[in-house]
Amino acid sequence: MTTEVESVDLRVRRPRDREPLIEQLLAENDGVFERKAEVMLFAAALGWARQRREPFEKFVDPIRFNVFQKIHTGEAFIEALAVLNCPGDAQILSDERALERINIFEEYANGGLAVLQGEINASRSQVRDVLVGLVREAANADKEKSSKVPADIRKLITRPDWS
Repeated sequence: MTTEVESVDLRVRRPRDREPLIEQLLAENDGVFERKAEVMLFAAALGWARQRREPFEKFVDPIRFNVFQKIHTGEAFIEALAVLNCPGDAQILSDERALERINIFEEYANGGLAVLQGEINASRSQVRDVLVGLVREAANADKEKSSKVPADIRKLITRPDWS
């Protein structure tokens, strides 16, 4: 289901205390991401994988939701995260609960950013190396079928293997 609420009005908040890390993850600095929205999507996936959902109150300029809608599978990922977080609650996809879906996403992204900051601090490696390590770890976990994402959902959100 696509968010039919006026997406211009919807915004995704970024935690104020994580903004330096978000900036560091951008390609123009030490990272690999072109946009802050991409950082948030990666962080939310990491937060979900590590079961880290952290609320926050202070935030910086939010990102318009339509930015996420323009990223391939961005909106679908946000909706899937909400569905996985609220099993058996089909109403989570209703237009009236769009803000709740976004809040779930924001909190998992904040948790993922906390994990990422911890990994960077512990490894004392370059940001790119930490990101590559996390992606490899996730790929290996997926191969071992230890992923918490059900197989049918995983098929929808992963790219096909052309090898």
